[in-house]
This record gives sequence, C-alpha cells and structure tokens, in this order.
Amino acid sequence: MTSSRKIYNFQTVIDRLENISNDPNNIEISHTCKTAAGIYPLIKIVLGQGNTRRALISAGIHGDEPGGVETVVKFLQENRHSSYMDEWEITLLPCINPYGYEFGTRENHQGKDLNRLFKVENPPLEVVFAQSIMETGFELSIELHEDNESKGYYLYQKGVDKKHEGIGLKILNSLKEIMPVNLDEEIDGSKADKGVIGKELDLSAMEWWPMAFYSYSRGTQMCLTLEAASCFELNARVDAHLSALNTALNHFHKGS
Repeated sequence: MTSSRKIYNFQTVIDRLENISNDPNNIEISHTCKTAAGIYPLIKIVLGQGNTRRALISAGIHGDEPGGVETVVKFLQENRHSSYMDEWEITLLPCINPYGYEFGTRENHQGKDLNRLFKVENPPLEVVFAQSIMETGFELSIELHEDNESKGYYLYQKGVDKKHEGIGLKILNSLKEIMPVNLDEEIDGSKADKGVIGKELDLSAMEWWPMAFYSYSRGTQMCLTLEAASCFELNARVDAHLSALNTALNHFHKGS
C-alpha cells in the first residue's frame, strides 16, 4: 500500500550520516531507486574495512518501522562501533526501503513487501541491493525491525554454532529494563520461548524467504532479527535496539 503524504524526509538521514561520518568515503551509494516521488539512494557504510571478522547491521526494509533507521544513525553518532574496530568490519545498511521510510509504508514504491521477496526470481532493486552485499556470508547479521501488534520486545535467531544458542536470551535480558519482553508462547504465528523465535525454523519448507534466511543460505553464521514494540515511544525503541546491538556484538567480540 502506497501513500501520498511524506512522514519523514530521507535527505535528513543522509545529511546526518554524512555529518557524523569520520570518513565520507565510507558512505557508498551503488544503487539508486527511481520512483514517481523522486530518486532514492540505497546506502551502504563499511567501517573497519578489511578486518577479518564481519558483521552486517541493517534497518528500514519496512518503511513504517523508523526505529531501526534511527538506531543505525545513533550507533554511529554515539561512536558505539569504535570498540570493535580492532578486528571487525561492520557493514551498515541504514535504510533499505527509503521510499517507504519517507511515506511511512511497510511496502516499497511498487507496493511490495521487500522482506518477502528474497526467494523470488527478478526481485525489486532494493532486494537485489541487499542480496549483493550478502553474497559472501557474515559472522553475524542483525536486522532491526518493529512490530505494531506486540506489547514487548522479541527476536528471531538462526545460527550455525550451538555454542551461540543462548545469545537471544542474553540480548533480551540486557534490554528488559528498557522495554518489557514479549513472553507469549506464540508470536506472529510462530512458537516462541521467552521471547526467542526460530531456532527450529526450516528454510527448505518455506515458500518465501525473508532477508535473514537469504543471509543464512549464503553462509552467515548467526542471523538475528530484532523486533521492538511500536507501542513504545521512539526513544525507547531506539534504546532497546542499541542495547541489543551492544550485547550481540560484545558476545561475539569476546568470543563467548
């Protein structure tokens, strides 16, 4: 569903990213998305380029979930990446669906839910852009989302190494003072355990893939999809996401 009224100005996001970047060359625009409302750049930022360990942080694939976009900006603005730059290359996709972000729509300018189209032939440009970055897998992929029906924070996780199975609960414990955890036994049609979904999800059985499953299929070792509850104020959603990011990165950085 498309909208005719802008909710946010994506150029403001670009300006903020350029202002807080230590090196403007880190900000790469390899694709532009042409719509009736204008041309939108699809942005990739790489920090610590060439480091041996690799993490991907993405946001804004659903345009009506602005908390993730703001989280990526704050992550840079508050220099939260600096303690990982000794060994990590961190790739940031601040907003995969900039049209949706501006107009407050889940879908892109073609009315398509991008996070359902990672297993189709000839996907939209935004999906092609994201897929191109995941062609070589990451050690860790974190996707920032929001849920307008949930009363608390929850997450999906899919990983290769059993020693990291506890990362989901560790993340939720780190943020429960900021936002309550959704403890329902079923969330959005999936079985949940204390706010964690997906340990047993079967990729081959699904007709469609979200971005996380594509990333996993390309060799990413741990995929986390983080869901903040939209019923809380934006600042709380951002703070919860930032806490989750720090916990996840610290878990892997320290080799837990």
